[in-house]
Amino acid sequence: MKSGLMMGRFQPFHNGHLNLAHQILEDCDELIIAIGSSQFNYTFSNPFTAGERIHLIHNSLIEEKIDLKRVYIIPILNLENNSIWIQHLRSMVPKFNYIYTGNKFVLELLSGSPQPFDIRPPKFYDEVNCSGTNIRMNIVMNKEWKDLVPNAVYAILSEINGIKRIKVLFETQGNASGEIKQYPDIK
Repeated sequence: MKSGLMMGRFQPFHNGHLNLAHQILEDCDELIIAIGSSQFNYTFSNPFTAGERIHLIHNSLIEEKIDLKRVYIIPILNLENNSIWIQHLRSMVPKFNYIYTGNKFVLELLSGSPQPFDIRPPKFYDEVNCSGTNIRMNIVMNKEWKDLVPNAVYAILSEINGIKRIKVLFETQGNASGEIKQYPDIK
């Protein structure tokens, strides 16, 4: 039985993530979704709790009629020590055969591991527009974003006042993380 791992903060879960989930389930019997930075919430970069992110992912997969018996959704705490992050990740998730990532920082961490990984590059889905940062900024600037997320995500964000939360977090915290350099019209 082959399993593939995808990692992300999923702030929020979007169509790019959903596309990767389908890609992994075409290649593998099981999908492991590791929710990184799971302890962070109520910041502009990480507006949603781990439980809310699990809910977003779970309902999106149900909406797509994905067999949840083939899926694990696991929150992973961030560590301050990146050199042991891979061992921490391995201890928190079921055994996996493949890691699907194109994240340069994650690839760097994986390259330093004593045990090699079978890394599979994802087939990116609208990489420019379909990013959590872009979606959050579109929400802040009242631009279109609903077509970048599954319907289930939009419904849940509406239900939990997630759209308002993102706007309030931006208003109160601004660009504290330095994450949104590409939006010069935002002060």
